[in-house]
Amino acid sequence: MRNKDLIKQENINLMQALSDALQKNDVDAAAEAMQNLQDHVCNVIETEFEQYKDITDMSVLQSRGLRVLTSDETEWYQKFINAVKSGAKQEITNLTGAMPPTIIDRVIEDMKKEHPLLSAIEIQNAGGAKKLILNGTQMASKLGSWGAIGSAITQQLTGALKLIDITDAKYTAYFLIPKDFVKFNFGYAPMWVDNYIRLILSESCAFGLERTIVLGDGDGQFTGLAFDLSQQTQGKYSEKTAVTLSDWDEYANLIADNLLVDGNGDYRNFSEVLMVVNPKDFVKKIGPTMRAITPAGILNKIDNEYPTNVVTSVFVTEGTAKIGIAKNYFAAINGGTSGIIEYSDEAQFLDDVRVYTTRMYGAGRPVDNTSFINVNIANLERYAYPVKVRGTVKTKEQA
Repeated sequence: MRNKDLIKQENINLMQALSDALQKNDVDAAAEAMQNLQDHVCNVIETEFEQYKDITDMSVLQSRGLRVLTSDETEWYQKFINAVKSGAKQEITNLTGAMPPTIIDRVIEDMKKEHPLLSAIEIQNAGGAKKLILNGTQMASKLGSWGAIGSAITQQLTGALKLIDITDAKYTAYFLIPKDFVKFNFGYAPMWVDNYIRLILSESCAFGLERTIVLGDGDGQFTGLAFDLSQQTQGKYSEKTAVTLSDWDEYANLIADNLLVDGNGDYRNFSEVLMVVNPKDFVKKIGPTMRAITPAGILNKIDNEYPTNVVTSVFVTEGTAKIGIAKNYFAAINGGTSGIIEYSDEAQFLDDVRVYTTRMYGAGRPVDNTSFINVNIANLERYAYPVKVRGTVKTKEQA
């Protein structure tokens, strides 16, 4: 049995290689990375299937990532398996109905387990809905009024609610099935196919979601955490001007001055903020500051200033941080209202591999323009407990 932590690390390395190639627009490197990824995942699934194919204890299978499927999921996977085995493109295209939303739910769960940023914010499954209502303000302060009922309250409430189009952004994720794998191995039970597809989708979709949550400009994608919602240029938002944090003793003031009041001038309540930093900054500055040594022991200087959930993302530029109220980032995804799995042998660029795509639709943005800030931490040093010198000695006798 292979160590699951090693498998996880291999997945991370392979996805990082793919993301690097895509960001550099290196087609050859991307093709090689995709080939390596699919080989790795197929090998893992095949090895585990051979090892566990005679096991009937579901608790053992669940420990390897398999799960009990609903009747809808079993039916859908069986249709997918039959269509893949036949090799007929029309059968894939005409799969009856969309991928069941419970599969999307599990993909979201899988993404959250392995990607701290996606776990920190609330990602909803829109369940096929095309539009959702977003509460754009702190509604508790707007819902009541003494005196005569008038139009002012209605206008306030109407202005506070935003209708979000879940089809604004379309993300296409790719998962690969070697033709030999299709020919020999799709006699697997649907739950093994579920395990394979969820593994591929959770990694590729997590990559796309995390990138757009941090860097999205709102044009055909999400609007990023620290982007300025007050103005658009040719349909795009720009990242907010960074405020500077150069001393940890000023951290509480930074929170109070920039996040405590919403866009309507009302105070809001939150018990914790989210800080997203580059992994290098976490190692150099943030982690040590959370373990500062004092005469009384170890001090988490950041939490001591204000409770903070710190997560890392490779998409945050080194020397910067995104800080805000996690619950105030709205994100919803769904699989549309029709079959979303398709392939094209003609369009692929990998030999002997069939490239399948699944399209996810979604929308994401801060609920208002005051929920997140962009912070410059380039000159911020790790916290060191100050030591006061109360005098000096010149001789051993004085000491």
